[in-house]
Amino acid sequence: MTFLAPAAAALALTLPVIVALYFLRIRRPTRIVPALHLWPDQIRDRQANVPWQKLRFSWLLLLQLLVAAFLVAAAVQPALPASASLAPHNIVLLDASASMQAKDVQPSRLEDAKRQISAMIDQLGPQDRMTLIAMQSTPRIVASGSADHDSMHRALSGVAASNGPADLSAALSLAAGVVRAGEESRGYLFSDGIVEPLHSAFANGLPFPIEYHRIGVSGENVGLTSLVVRSSAQSRAAYLRVHNFGQQARSVTVEWRSDAGLVDVRPLSLAGGQAQDLVLPVPDAAATVTARIDSKDNFALDDSVTAIARTPRAFHVLLVTPGNVFLEQALRLRTDFQVDVAAPASYRGAAAYAMTVFDRFSPPALPDAPYIVVDPPAGTPLAGGAAVGIGRVRASDAGDPLLTNVSLQDVHVAKSQDMGPSTFGRTLITSVQTPLVLVRDQPFRQVLVGFDIHDSDFPLRIGFPVLMQNLSEWMLPASVPSRSFHPDEPVTIVPENGATTVGVIRPDGSRRQLATGAIATFADTDLVGIYTVEQTVPASPGLSTRKTDRSWFAVNLFSDATSQLTPVDRLALPPARALTAGQTEHRGFLQVWPWIALLALVLVLGEWLAFHRGL
Repeated sequence: MTFLAPAAAALALTLPVIVALYFLRIRRPTRIVPALHLWPDQIRDRQANVPWQKLRFSWLLLLQLLVAAFLVAAAVQPALPASASLAPHNIVLLDASASMQAKDVQPSRLEDAKRQISAMIDQLGPQDRMTLIAMQSTPRIVASGSADHDSMHRALSGVAASNGPADLSAALSLAAGVVRAGEESRGYLFSDGIVEPLHSAFANGLPFPIEYHRIGVSGENVGLTSLVVRSSAQSRAAYLRVHNFGQQARSVTVEWRSDAGLVDVRPLSLAGGQAQDLVLPVPDAAATVTARIDSKDNFALDDSVTAIARTPRAFHVLLVTPGNVFLEQALRLRTDFQVDVAAPASYRGAAAYAMTVFDRFSPPALPDAPYIVVDPPAGTPLAGGAAVGIGRVRASDAGDPLLTNVSLQDVHVAKSQDMGPSTFGRTLITSVQTPLVLVRDQPFRQVLVGFDIHDSDFPLRIGFPVLMQNLSEWMLPASVPSRSFHPDEPVTIVPENGATTVGVIRPDGSRRQLATGAIATFADTDLVGIYTVEQTVPASPGLSTRKTDRSWFAVNLFSDATSQLTPVDRLALPPARALTAGQTEHRGFLQVWPWIALLALVLVLGEWLAFHRGL
């Protein structure tokens, strides 16, 4: 047996103090006498109070001595050696993502994981250390290399579940960074296995072995997984998807509201694994709409979703072309674009337009605003060298965000200007012969395409409209995107012209101020619900009076992988690079002092009963 706090043994001095108090206390015997003259005389009363008399047996004294002895024994914190898969440095990864809010184990998956980690903390020996990492969309170190049990318990109790995903790759990278060279370490992952896919950066393994401890038992859940508002010239409607991820049939009630009040209530029955789409009306004056179900299941985060119903601010875009149906249709895919088409001969300037697309035409003076130039004529400032044959094309950087969901595998270009000598900007799409598409950020976000769209099969591929969508959103992002975002996903906000203040009101009512005059990134989107963006702008051009302009964006879970909730039995984790001899068996400690303290409490109750019974 080991004592974790041996200095507390000094409290044993209370035992002789209790005995001494029994020697010194005044003892007045209880007697019944028939008359006052029969009372014991003064001398006998004094003799009864003489200190240091012979110690007599007393149940109270015995119980008090036992209570004191047990309290001293608990204070020195005795611990028994116990075999545990611990190491001198234990790295614990605690999944604190959205799915850990599930209540299929009581009180929740997160609390169950914290209970198991708390037991590990109690097993740490005097020379052991523990690092605790909360695994969320951005993992963080909660406690680093601590050996203090109390501080570790406090750090663990302060971890709360977020509404975002669990980035396992970032958490493992963070854990690998806290391990010193040659240090004997072991990792423990407490999670339900619902994590983002592991990156390929761990091909060489981890500097420590890691164990997966599954949390959770059930995947029964009914959730709202999608809500989209569509507008037409005649009406507006919302499309809601309700999914029963469990195996049992469920009946729920869908409550449909706008910001003006209740709109509709619909009962819905779903078989196990069934999903159903609902078409719901959107009032003309509605700015936001909300759907809610009363499933009362183990996961509440996907029981309510919101969407923006108000039409976003429109941008005027000019397409200058001798005739290009592909470009025109690709631009009109953005619902917030109002596209005007003009022939090169009728072009008189683009001052009134937010963005201009020049197809096989280049004006004498390019606008001081975002623009796209496609196949500039020879002799113009942006034109390249003589035409060269191309063939297949490829991405300059496959991980470039502008090429998200853009497949170039079957794209061919017959010929293109030689853009090799161009200093326009960085290359986005290239070929063996020459760069094909170049982009730049300064002085405005602009794009240069070195070939005629008609000289390729790119417009016939799905990647072409997707590329145009990506480029237009990069060049001209909506002032406040009206689409739904995931928790912890950053939102790009473009202040209106002349805006003096820009603030964001979160669903909980808290406010965040943003910088004005430049594109801002708002990242405090951990809460689900409606976010209101307030901007102070001129009431009308040329006037000094101001008004408050409001717009909205929504944050919803919208994650089938999370709503499915089923815990993963086996999670593929990177192997350890090398195991240290003797690392598989480490001596820990099982603390027994809480049981001793509980026994002392029982003895205190016994002493109280003995006192009231006069023993």
